Amino acid sequence: MKVDLRAACGLPVSFDSDTCELNLGAELNSPSYCTRKLHDLDAVWANPVRDEERVIYRYTAGLHLQGDAAVWTAANVIYGIVIFGPGVFAGEYVKSSGQYHPPTPPSNQATPEIYTVLSGVGHFLLQKASPPYTKIEDVVLVEVKAGESFVVPPDYGHLQINPGPEPLVFSYVVMDGMKGVYDPFKEKGGALYFEMANEQKRYVLNPRYGTQLPLRVIRAGDICQLPWLKTGVTYAGVRDRLPELKFLTDPTAFPKSAGL
Repeated sequence: MKVDLRAACGLPVSFDSDTCELNLGAELNSPSYCTRKLHDLDAVWANPVRDEERVIYRYTAGLHLQGDAAVWTAANVIYGIVIFGPGVFAGEYVKSSGQYHPPTPPSNQATPEIYTVLSGVGHFLLQKASPPYTKIEDVVLVEVKAGESFVVPPDYGHLQINPGPEPLVFSYVVMDGMKGVYDPFKEKGGALYFEMANEQKRYVLNPRYGTQLPLRVIRAGDICQLPWLKTGVTYAGVRDRLPELKFLTDPTAFPKSAGL
């Protein structure tokens, strides 16, 4: 079934709820369209996965309306869309592999990222650490429903989880050219916690970290990092605020009041 996302994101984008393919309108540029497969994540699943290979999520590179390229280039920021199919593998909900953003000179802090769920429900697992990523300072799971947004603060590694029976679709806004750092998650066999499809033991500590840091669970709808995030973050809403979003490329400009 075709699901139109225009009302949610303000762009001519839809998705097929059966195949989890994104469909981009002719008014848009033609960004690269990437996929991640089940066994690309073999290093980070809680348990060995024996299921047949398949695509588990897809995402676009920088996506924009024809004529807007210069605006995004000047800001050094991109807007993209990601779609996850539903699924449980070896007892764990489908997820991404996890990444940190690299430190940005001269502050050597990692850049933030804005996420907005366009359809479904997403769980975003964040853990704070700096290179060499051996000490986790904080770990938080943010529950985000369709129409809700939040900002990943500087220095928080993060991954996305689809805990629901329907596709999860979300947008991301991040510094252009940012190259994610994936190895720390792979070396530890995943994040500090795994989200399992088990109501009695849903969040399972990853013993490879050797720490008992508690998991904080918060809802995006209950917080107000930046007031305008409450109004529904669309493509145009971000584009028109780009001069205000310096923190996406300069983490020292990130307001302390917007922390989690």
